[in-house]
Amino acid sequence: MSYALSDDQLRGAPFHLDAQALNWVKETFARLDEPAKLCQILIPMCRDLSEDATRQLAQRGFGGVHRFPSFSEDELRGSAQILTEGALVPPLLTADLELSEKASVKAGTLFPNQMTVAATSDPQNALRMGALAAREAGYLGFHLSWTPVADLPLNPRSNVVNTRSFSADCDKTITFMSAYIDGMHANGMAACVKHFPGDGLDDRDQHFVTTTNPMEMPAWHNSFGRIFRAAIARDVRVIMAGHIRLPAHDPSGLPASQSAPLLQGLLRDGLGYNGAIVSDATLMNGFRSQGPRSQIVPQCIEAGCDILLFPLNIDEDLAHLAAGLKSELLSPRRLDEAVLRILALKASLGLHRDAGLPGPERRAELLGTDEHRKWTQEVVQGAVTLLRDRLQLLPLDPRRHRRILLAEATGRRSPSSPLPDLEIAALLEAEGFVITRLQPGAAIDASAHDVGLYLMAEEGLSGKEHLGPQWERLHGAFPASMERLWHYLPTVYVSLGTPFLPCHMPDCPTFVNAYSPIKPMQQAVVAALCGRIGFAGISPADVTGGMG
Repeated sequence: MSYALSDDQLRGAPFHLDAQALNWVKETFARLDEPAKLCQILIPMCRDLSEDATRQLAQRGFGGVHRFPSFSEDELRGSAQILTEGALVPPLLTADLELSEKASVKAGTLFPNQMTVAATSDPQNALRMGALAAREAGYLGFHLSWTPVADLPLNPRSNVVNTRSFSADCDKTITFMSAYIDGMHANGMAACVKHFPGDGLDDRDQHFVTTTNPMEMPAWHNSFGRIFRAAIARDVRVIMAGHIRLPAHDPSGLPASQSAPLLQGLLRDGLGYNGAIVSDATLMNGFRSQGPRSQIVPQCIEAGCDILLFPLNIDEDLAHLAAGLKSELLSPRRLDEAVLRILALKASLGLHRDAGLPGPERRAELLGTDEHRKWTQEVVQGAVTLLRDRLQLLPLDPRRHRRILLAEATGRRSPSSPLPDLEIAALLEAEGFVITRLQPGAAIDASAHDVGLYLMAEEGLSGKEHLGPQWERLHGAFPASMERLWHYLPTVYVSLGTPFLPCHMPDCPTFVNAYSPIKPMQQAVVAALCGRIGFAGISPADVTGGMG
């Protein structure tokens, strides 16, 4: 039997299959008929981990299943057991382990986002981030994470990149990304670098619209090209194709997830990548806006994606793929290449030998460990960044600054659900401060307070349209939204999210960036404000947004 990929391709980087693994790939592939192959290239999203729903999904024989680390330990381990036991081809169990507030393992350890890690300037923390994610999620039955983010936060209005990325500096991104991949791979999980061909320049978000990387090719090769080459050299086994155009290479206007010139030309032939390519979520409007699914679903695979992520309707998308084979929108060879790479990815993870869960006796060494909590503390304490303190206000001391007027945006939300309010006010009260909350629209009485404090906690997130400064939420509707505490009081502004708010308030005398709102970071912020720890962080991006 001839195969669409050679033995050298399957044995080589990034899969590095031994003879047993290679034989398993070829023998498994030979057993798959066309419908089974089509199922292998789909990874649907699963939001219902009940036993009945999970068993129904397991019976379909999909290439993988995406679950969320916010589910309980019992739900995740139980569903993983159901999905893997008795499977003719073991599925890839995937998650998006970006950590921080929305994507940490609920049953495990809170850990901040990538930009927090980069603010420490220590790549060892990126290695630990990858290791922690792999250990904790691995115990819960995950094999592959759609991380790290290798985009560059060059545009302060790119909310979909922002704190999800490491740094605006290409060299620093390469260093931290490489360490992260090493940490994840060393602990048995496959990493996925995203989003090819690179994001962070367009204001817009692929969840809502197809976006553009406007770089000319020399600039691209010297930035994102170097980043993806470094990831390939690190044996990253999966790269995610974004719904992002690169007109300098493919002037057709197609995003990477639909573009053979970008995926087969630039990524495979140009950069020498031999691993699996996954589309970004095909639920996103950046994908759906490109045409009818009957056309764009098979075109996604024909263009070079090996995995179709998050079908909109499983049965309809399978039908579109089957029809694409008949109409020659999708070639049998591209389907075979995709399936072989998916099987090689599974074999590289050892799933052909054992797709089961780590035993419960390993829980104490993998999930929510003292070592992991120590890593979190070291990162948050090393990341808090003092941008300026023109009036030498800090450290705060209840003997001099007892009465704090707090302006905080409460009622926090992610794009999909409510978020808890910050606990910094209570932490400061425990230090001996008296907190008065500014009510939006209320007058500011300077005589009743010693210090003003702003708190904002808006991380970069998928689908998050506004990160701040949101003056109306703090001061009330216009014209009250033009008020500023520092017109009346010595004031410190703390952002536990986007680092780019300083460009909106160059006259704010004291400004602190803290990047992530997880509770350990809130505790570190209070410790830094009160002088118990230093401000050790260094900004990973130009916080002025290029505005000086």
